[in-house]
Amino acid sequence: MHAIAGVGRFEGEITFEGTVYHTPDEAEPLKSMIGLMPQGIGLVLYKNLTVAEHLEFFARIRNIREDEAHTRYRRKLLEMAGLEPFSERQAGNLSGGMMQKLSLICTLLHRPKLLILDEPTTGVDPLSRLELWEILEEIRHTEGTIALVSTAYMQEAAKMDRVYLFDEGRIIASGTGDALIDTVRDYTYEPAACHNERCIGTGHYTYSLDPLDVPKKRPNLEALFFVNALKQGRTLPPIVVSERESEEPIPPVVMEAKGLTKRFGSFIANDHIDMELRSGEILGLLGANGAGKTTFIKMLLGLYPIDEGELTLLGRPIRSAKDRRDLKAKIGYVSQHFALYKDMTVRENLLYFASMHQIPADKAIRRIERYAEELGFKSFMDMLPTELPLGINQRFSVAAALLHEPVVLFLDEPTSGVDTIARSQFWQMLRLLKERWGIAILITTHYMSEAEFCDRVVLLKQGRKVADDTVENLYKTHPEAKSFEEIFLHYYKERE
Repeated sequence: MHAIAGVGRFEGEITFEGTVYHTPDEAEPLKSMIGLMPQGIGLVLYKNLTVAEHLEFFARIRNIREDEAHTRYRRKLLEMAGLEPFSERQAGNLSGGMMQKLSLICTLLHRPKLLILDEPTTGVDPLSRLELWEILEEIRHTEGTIALVSTAYMQEAAKMDRVYLFDEGRIIASGTGDALIDTVRDYTYEPAACHNERCIGTGHYTYSLDPLDVPKKRPNLEALFFVNALKQGRTLPPIVVSERESEEPIPPVVMEAKGLTKRFGSFIANDHIDMELRSGEILGLLGANGAGKTTFIKMLLGLYPIDEGELTLLGRPIRSAKDRRDLKAKIGYVSQHFALYKDMTVRENLLYFASMHQIPADKAIRRIERYAEELGFKSFMDMLPTELPLGINQRFSVAAALLHEPVVLFLDEPTSGVDTIARSQFWQMLRLLKERWGIAILITTHYMSEAEFCDRVVLLKQGRKVADDTVENLYKTHPEAKSFEEIFLHYYKERE
């Protein structure tokens, strides 16, 4: 994508609008016709500039003539993005979905003929993703813009006119979404032929042609990754989780919140939330960007003070900082942005986290080596986090959170931007942790297909709890839903 945009060096040649270029310098005359939105939420934005100031800034650096036609087009972009009422709000105070919509309309401001979007929906909730795609569809049809989009959401890819599937730097499949799904449907897989070194695990399932949508049993593009991996003889080390060394019993109810409330001035981020987390349970905490998921987790961790309500952790009422300090050794946390030190190797990071938890050196080294072997990152131990694939970074971030053998694990969007197979292996690891250790896991995610792997889901909307049930029961109450994403959107679009 960077090569096509003329901002990255490459071998070979690219042709656009009749011009052939081999270097960024040769692409320079075409850049006025190209719009590039890089990967990362709000990466092109300035947190202290308002929405309106961003549009003025990007108009100036693009030398756009400020005439009546441009004013009308700018107003149209704001309306399409639903940002007109927020034109005076600073970017730093926007939700992730609103940031991405602002980034998109800033990229569209000069009316590019070629729009290049690098994972624009990663880390964005289903409702905001839908709104982003509505903007893109409108621009394609009214402006005739060509869009080149990368995405980790295979449901999005299936709707595109043409799909190229990349794996390890190569194109392994291409065509329309329907044609590619047909290759999965036609593929015959014999479970009996599956050996441990060839199987690709998906939670408590050994293998499925529908790995991230098991209940529906429909071939999809998610499955295409697995089919191609098997066809090419690719092997993935099986995820293994040993028993906990500690024999300390885990209480049946690990966390209980009653009326938990968090306010920031007049804004209510969490509004009297009741929630229970049990041992041996994976609870999915779902909601749009800004619904209050991360705020709720930070209250549980003591990173934010509780303004109202009662919290009980591991059978102990939390009333003071001392209560939390006493329980710190029993809680594991992986933040939305992995808190790893980029100038330390994987091994050094893990040794550092072990020392923070006052784990004796010999025990720490033994556990680190075991996790590296079992979770499949042993060959990366002497590399820096910046040199690792996201999926590997994710695994050793979880290992860091498990070093002190917690009985409850909080995971805030740990799979955001991670590829299909790595996400599947990650869920295999969570299921094994739940089954072998009996711990409680609270996880937030924007991949609605991952909700299928949770024992129970809680849905937050504008700081309030609007659903709390098993996935199976939610499908029963929404029989028309073809996917869990449709159930999610039902709560957001049809309920006040």
